[in-house]
Amino acid sequence: MTSLTITIPLPPKEVRNNWRGHWAKKAAAVKVCRTETRLIAVRAIASSEMSDNLPWKKASVKVTAYFPTARHLDPTNLIDALKPAFDGLQDAGVIENDKNLWPERPLIVTRDANPRVELVITEEGYK
Repeated sequence: MTSLTITIPLPPKEVRNNWRGHWAKKAAAVKVCRTETRLIAVRAIASSEMSDNLPWKKASVKVTAYFPTARHLDPTNLIDALKPAFDGLQDAGVIENDKNLWPERPLIVTRDANPRVELVITEEGYK
């Protein structure tokens, strides 16, 4: 199976489903997260020389989140907060449509000096 690994920043609180701020601030944060992920994915694709096989029709994504403290999002809220990042993967041409991008149960690491999210996107074939 073919896979692509990228590292993105932790999603900001404004993109979380339960954040109760102004809609314009949320929209701006979503746009930044989506664009940032697209740019990181495009760079990863260019350095891996796998652009001939993209976009994939179906893929799974393994999420590993590193938080600086013991306080962190629960797994379902983490996946929800990564929706703009998944959209960015579609924008980058990794997957045709993010509705066919299936996240696995995330791994959460606490008290890490380098907060980040690592995404391992793996192509899946139709059965």
